Amino acid sequence: MKPRSINIFLLDGDPNGIRVAQIMMSTIQAIAFRRNKLGEVRKTFPEVERPGVYILIGEDESEPDRQIAYIGESEAIGDRLATHNSNKSGRDAKEFWTDSVVLISKDENLTKSHARYVEACLIRSTGNNPRWSLPNTNMPSGNAGKLPLPDRAAMDEFVDQTKTLVGALGWDLFREVRGRSNEPAQSAFELAPALPPVETTFFFRGEGFSASMKLSPSGDFVVLAGSKARTKTTATIPRATVAVRKTLLDTETLQEEGDFLVFANDYSFSSASAAAATVIGASANGRILWKLPDGRTYGDWESSQDGDADHDTARAVLPEES
Repeated sequence: MKPRSINIFLLDGDPNGIRVAQIMMSTIQAIAFRRNKLGEVRKTFPEVERPGVYILIGEDESEPDRQIAYIGESEAIGDRLATHNSNKSGRDAKEFWTDSVVLISKDENLTKSHARYVEACLIRSTGNNPRWSLPNTNMPSGNAGKLPLPDRAAMDEFVDQTKTLVGALGWDLFREVRGRSNEPAQSAFELAPALPPVETTFFFRGEGFSASMKLSPSGDFVVLAGSKARTKTTATIPRATVAVRKTLLDTETLQEEGDFLVFANDYSFSSASAAAATVIGASANGRILWKLPDGRTYGDWESSQDGDADHDTARAVLPEES
């Protein structure tokens, strides 16, 4: 490792919002953002429509101390992410995905072959950290993104800088860990700060629960104070959700009131599904369970935000709940 100076630009002044990280005197640019900020990123940063590499990050519900990272490449990253974000049947929606990092070159000299080479190198670099798992089904072959020697040297530097930038943005995906660390992974669930008024409110109601949720300016999913959660849990509840509910009860963020567990204050989650699972006490797909007053699901709403980017991407339509 060598000393580096990194500039991080906060688009909204929020350290948890859209961030752009760059190494001084380098052409590589990393843009980090929540999944539900994809449409805004495409409108604000047209360079995301160029070739490059992307990382989709989320929580591994089956392993509370692990995170998931999917590494991909594309000739047009914006379009590829819109495809992942689609909820149409048969589309690769990446349900675990909550956060994104897009890596591109500012000088527009990055080609698809370059991107394939970088993708292959990054995938091979993730095997030494037991706190992360990769859902990539197609592992890179030995000649993936084969390049001439001068190009390989340039892309090796791109890979090295990518690891530095991803770490600086808060994810230790490429950090080598020898043996399983006893240090717990940083929690994705934190008390939310006071929020400014937000017009969009989602609801999740049923027998034994009634909750409201808004999005924070940084894209977090905030279950509002006064929301009611189920007291009982099912056998299908994820272990991570069990741990979260216990923490909320221990800190009196969730308080028993009659037949409900009531949120004493606003609470921020990293995904709509994590919020829904905590409310219902079972495994839950929050993208279809949280709804607007007009009946649209969170997934419908999120896809419509991406559609505002004036790109020819398919709009997703989710099936109605029975």
